[in-house]
Amino acid sequence: MDIKTLEQALKLQNDLATRLTQSMVSLRMGKMPSIDMTLKEKEQWVARAQAEVETAVKERDEAISRWDKRVTQRKASVVKLQGELKDLKNQLAEQNDPSKDRKAANSKKEVRSKKSR
Repeated sequence: MDIKTLEQALKLQNDLATRLTQSMVSLRMGKMPSIDMTLKEKEQWVARAQAEVETAVKERDEAISRWDKRVTQRKASVVKLQGELKDLKNQLAEQNDPSKDRKAANSKKEVRSKKSR
């Protein structure tokens, strides 16, 4: 059970105090609580425990969803950065490729030689 307000906490405290007082009175008098009372009490405990389980599952699913989104975003960033890195490496390789420099120089020489004729 999620306790989000002071009123909820006080209500729960009063409820627990009342049940504890009833149990203590029954024990002092030598009476065991009736099966009906015990059954109702156990049913309430089961209902509360089930509600707590459902709340915990919901919180877990929300947290997993947030983490999945973060992981997806990070993966997309990595792919984008890898693409940019590959492009930069290709540009650097093109700039430093001596065979392209020679081809460009040869084509300039051929153009000059044709003009002089």
